[in-house]
Amino acid sequence: MRVRKQPAHRSGAALVEAAFVLPVLFFLVFVIISGAMMVIAADEVAGVAREGARFASVRGTSYATNTKQPAATAADVAGYVKGLGATLDPARMTCTTTWQGSNSPGQFVTVEVHYQWPGLGPFKAREFVNRSTMLVSY
Repeated sequence: MRVRKQPAHRSGAALVEAAFVLPVLFFLVFVIISGAMMVIAADEVAGVAREGARFASVRGTSYATNTKQPAATAADVAGYVKGLGATLDPARMTCTTTWQGSNSPGQFVTVEVHYQWPGLGPFKAREFVNRSTMLVSY
């Protein structure tokens, strides 16, 4: 029968190793979360621009005639767009709406959204811009 020698005691070795590894791990997790939040903001700007164009495209002169409510104005579209962003600060958002000639069916409406993202962690502040154009259908 062979007798095994007991390994030397390494008390505190795991603590020292953790002191090196954990800060790096926490930093990487923070960078991943910060980057994900930036991507979510950029995607949300695209989504609100698209929804703003859709809102304006179905509230043209035919909408006003059929429903007896006024057609959408640039202020209406901006208010609608600013209310859509779940994670976006409306105070940092501007919305510009332009119609090709008028807001009657067959014309085009363009909604452009600018969002001043404040930055987070290693990612600097930047402006996200998205433009969406749709045919006025109603």
